Amino acid sequence: MNRKKLFMNIIEEVKEIIAKLNELDKYYEELPQQLGVQDSKEQDILHYIEDNKISAFESYRLVKELKKVRDERRVIKNNYELLQVFNSNKNKIINQSNRQFLMQDMYVKEKRLNAKYKNRQYTEEELKEIIK
Repeated sequence: MNRKKLFMNIIEEVKEIIAKLNELDKYYEELPQQLGVQDSKEQDILHYIEDNKISAFESYRLVKELKKVRDERRVIKNNYELLQVFNSNKNKIINQSNRQFLMQDMYVKEKRLNAKYKNRQYTEEELKEIIK
């Protein structure tokens, strides 16, 4: 047995685990508000475009900002989805043999979240034609 394991401070280890779980819970509770902020930013930009005459350069700057907002929104949504999987499977942490199943569920969800978006209305060709 290695020396570290022989003299492990159990109370400190458990405190660290509890602190991490509390941190995840707090982050999960904050995500809907963070998502709302990003949604509001997106709407502000879209309404500005709707209500104002804008130059090509201004359009570029607005689209660049919109891309930043959408990227941040995607991170928030993905983290929320992953934490939903974690929260619905927390009980698997208790049993050592089930922990790998929890991780597998999270990897599956992460893979789905990273799948390429499928357009609903525009085809890829139509969008490329618009930006020409």
